[in-house]
Amino acid sequence: MPSNPSSLPAALPAPLTGTDEGTREEGPQDNTSSSTSVISLRILEVMAEANAELGVTQLAERLGMPKARVHRHLSSLRQEGYVIQNARSSRYSVGWRLFLLGQKLVRQFDVVSLARPVMEELRDQVGQTIVITTFTDNHVVVLDLVRGHSQLEILLSSGTEYKLHTVAQGKIVLAFGAPALLERLLTHPLAAATPHTIVDADRLRAEIDIVRKRRWAEAPEEVFMGVNALAAPIFHSGGELFGALAIVGSIHFLPAQANPATVDALKSAADKVSAILGAPRTAA
Repeated sequence: MPSNPSSLPAALPAPLTGTDEGTREEGPQDNTSSSTSVISLRILEVMAEANAELGVTQLAERLGMPKARVHRHLSSLRQEGYVIQNARSSRYSVGWRLFLLGQKLVRQFDVVSLARPVMEELRDQVGQTIVITTFTDNHVVVLDLVRGHSQLEILLSSGTEYKLHTVAQGKIVLAFGAPALLERLLTHPLAAATPHTIVDADRLRAEIDIVRKRRWAEAPEEVFMGVNALAAPIFHSGGELFGALAIVGSIHFLPAQANPATVDALKSAADKVSAILGAPRTAA
């Protein structure tokens, strides 16, 4: 097939914004930043930058929002532990739950920096784009990537999400993550991204069984035509799944019948990242 950069679609859409029309506050809205979730995040961001207690009036002025709206968000955030209120001054500061979230994010992005030399080494071996991902209950999330040497540019970006059944990394999640993930996924119809996306429940179960046995996954043209990915699991120190390491490229360079040497290089690199995270050694 042609390998001209213009002959294939972009391999990633624009990252999801997280804005949910169903969660907008009532009243006039001027842009997507008025979603309730984004307002709460902006409040937390201002408080974290201030590194000091702030009152409702101060926050409202810095955000350019009505005090009543800011107060409603602060009340919800305080109930969940994301902010705390000083009983004497009535001012707010970041809470324990936000602190714990920050610690988790730091650990996650430490993984990215630690994994990058391994990703670069794998890129130099196979010449294709290398991607590290983690996951949520419903999606694979791109954390970082190392561009390949191929003339074909596959457009990837950190933060983009994919449905679990449409990508090789998602099959890794369904094979090595919590069993409830697959069962929950199969309670709803599976949407097709391309004619090759697996949308039959029995076929997907069989595919996940294969992935679990051989410890790697592929998804030829299942999310974008002309694009394939091979993925292998990355584990935490406790043996839980962190995410996946993947090779992404044109189907011309990564055919549906995967090159065993490429698969071995991928699995070896994923094992190296797992070892960095302190994961126990697993049988080949």
